[in-house]
Amino acid sequence: MKKFLAIITVLVLTLSAQAAVRGSKTSQSSNSTVSSQTLSPAAQTKADALYESLRKSYAQGKISADGVVDKALYHKAWSPELAARCLSLVADKNARAQAELGHLYTYNRTAYMFPGKDAEGLSLMEQAARAGNRTASDYLGIYYNNKKDYAKALKYFNAVAPGNSPYALTILGEMYDKGNGVKKDRAKAREYYRRAAELGDRAGASKYGLILQREWYGKPDMPEAFKWLYIAGDLGDDFARSNLELPLRGERFGDDVQTDLTRRAFALTDAWNSKYGKNFSATPLYLEGFKPGLARYNDADEKGDQWSMFYLGSMSYNDEFLNRNYELVRSCYEPIIAAGTLPAPALALVYERMGEMYRNGHGVTANAAKAAQYTRKAADLGSLNAYKIIEKIPD
Repeated sequence: MKKFLAIITVLVLTLSAQAAVRGSKTSQSSNSTVSSQTLSPAAQTKADALYESLRKSYAQGKISADGVVDKALYHKAWSPELAARCLSLVADKNARAQAELGHLYTYNRTAYMFPGKDAEGLSLMEQAARAGNRTASDYLGIYYNNKKDYAKALKYFNAVAPGNSPYALTILGEMYDKGNGVKKDRAKAREYYRRAAELGDRAGASKYGLILQREWYGKPDMPEAFKWLYIAGDLGDDFARSNLELPLRGERFGDDVQTDLTRRAFALTDAWNSKYGKNFSATPLYLEGFKPGLARYNDADEKGDQWSMFYLGSMSYNDEFLNRNYELVRSCYEPIIAAGTLPAPALALVYERMGEMYRNGHGVTANAAKAAQYTRKAADLGSLNAYKIIEKIPD
């Protein structure tokens, strides 16, 4: 009996070893595949199909190298591993691909997916920067800032200035805010945060909203602070969303009901809620109706201000501080789409929400074609939800 069990054990171990070797060879033979632990089996199958389709199109000359990069960035919102596989197809000849692949390999939010790739990523970004790719220079600035090598970070940021990317502007704001590699300058920090916020960087919007409440950064501006914290939250910054009521607390500027700021805010929101929903009176600001940055804007001004329209439409869409009313949402979002001047993160949300409204007939006549059109535009601008709908990505 013991001899029989020993034979069985040897057989099991032998078969297991052979299976391991076969698995290793399969992994090594697929030189375009990046190891992925972040997707479900069904989603990984979908990723493989998307990669293979793009690889064939590129091999057959149906899509250019820049087109491959565009597709890779489109995929990046859902799966950085898939984006890396696509970028690897053209990284030997395309500076944009080098910059984006290098960033994936080195950026703290994605580098963990690519262990051992840091040196290669740095080399790719440097190669792209030497070729004149401005995005690569900003990525290098971000990389060296994360490494606390502030002299090199400034070198690369200054190579791009004044055209730094939104997130790079936020990092520059942090450097002046904290005195990292530069003399501490809160006025400069505030300016960099403002520029980043206005270009749609959610971290910049959050930091700008927070410092607008503090006297040591300049004159406090509570309506603008609330506005930018709300915008940052709507762009996905949970910390900003959790701090929405900070500029509205009584201890910040006196009793809610008595301050001039509060009275003006009540007047504005009461007018809008009378038109689109319920009235209210003397309710704490953070429970009802504070409206877009607006102690200084009137109705006509707001209709021409894209960020205020985004802010107002989002408040109504989210049923947050203003009643949900899809007519109001549509009236705010349609001019934003027509102008097309807001940065990608904000436009992506607008297109995604308009697609949902047309899909479900909320505030508009249901229209599947328009829903698909808006949803695809949202996906192209980086909306993960829209991307998954368009590509039919399984959960």
